[in-house]
Amino acid sequence: MKLSFIKLPALFGVVYAAFTVVVLIVATIYAVAKGFSLSLVGETLMAWEAHWWWLSIIGGLLHLLSYIKSRTKRLMWCNWLGMCLYIGYVLIPNYSLILVVVHFIVIYLIATTKLHHPDDVQVPEA
Repeated sequence: MKLSFIKLPALFGVVYAAFTVVVLIVATIYAVAKGFSLSLVGETLMAWEAHWWWLSIIGGLLHLLSYIKSRTKRLMWCNWLGMCLYIGYVLIPNYSLILVVVHFIVIYLIATTKLHHPDDVQVPEA
């Protein structure tokens, strides 16, 4: 399989979403150790985001490049939503659980989108 600007955001998204799941688990364990509350998990995520905010910029730029090269409306919408997700990861990390669920949906939609334009006509070889 050849790597392209259209597939690269999905690959980066899988890695970033898995990373976010691990961070959520660790933040929850950290909160349980201090007396569990959802606000403590949110505060922990807000404090930790300062260490890896730049990863969201990379993900957003990859989705922007893919958006520019998109040939289908579905792929354009997925990339637009992906850019919004990375902005959300930076600005509201305490909603990471919701963001990661939407992120997995976007990754699935990108992975199942046909990369050719519906108007392309394939001529069968004789």
